[in-house]
Amino acid sequence: MAEADAFLFTSLEQSRTWAERGYVPNGAAVFDVLEASTVMRPVAPEEARAKTGVRGTPAVLWVGRLDANKDPLAVLAGFERALESFPNATLTMVFGADALIDEVRRRVGSERLGGRVRLVGAVPYRDMADWYSSADLFVLGSHHEGSGYAVIEACACGATPVVTDIAPFRVITGGGTIGHHWPVGDAEAFGSALTRAAVQLGDESRRVVLEHFKGALSWEAVGRRARAVYEAVIARRASREKTPAC
Repeated sequence: MAEADAFLFTSLEQSRTWAERGYVPNGAAVFDVLEASTVMRPVAPEEARAKTGVRGTPAVLWVGRLDANKDPLAVLAGFERALESFPNATLTMVFGADALIDEVRRRVGSERLGGRVRLVGAVPYRDMADWYSSADLFVLGSHHEGSGYAVIEACACGATPVVTDIAPFRVITGGGTIGHHWPVGDAEAFGSALTRAAVQLGDESRRVVLEHFKGALSWEAVGRRARAVYEAVIARRASREKTPAC
């Protein structure tokens, strides 16, 4: 680690623990750069829904593992609360790993959630644009993430994110420029955030998210930021090498 010219994190906030534990040397250059983007592109919502069968007002989508970190149980509890205001909402859950599938099925089988939650399971990646494009809102309950590939892909297809208030998600949403955040593990807060997001949906919602993706999350945007960082690091190293030794 001592040989590195700089360290890159999705969010500068993420670097603090590394620095506290001595992995990032004192005085090292640290920059925030999104670690990835996607070439996924949106599909017209009605065309996408004809393929996926997604319906609902609003149509809410989850894409992520069913495990404790992603916290599907908090999301289901919050979604149940949101149904009080939006009884025609649906939640579609796309997932691969399913450590909590038994708990999720029991929760989905409740009288309140019955018929409003669809457990899809795994979907081929080539088809994911249809699922993201079918959604009005994208939700995830992550406690920790390095970045957030699914959130980036959802934004690439125009779905408004309603995700936990963790550092990488704040970066992806531009500090709340789009979407809504809620405290980790707080189902009641999630229900409120989802309700607010549903109330604010409009004809321009998808366009606003797509414009944010293009300007802040696309490969072009990531490339511009990465290039600026590399130029700054090169200049810093050159300046240091020119400084005469004491």
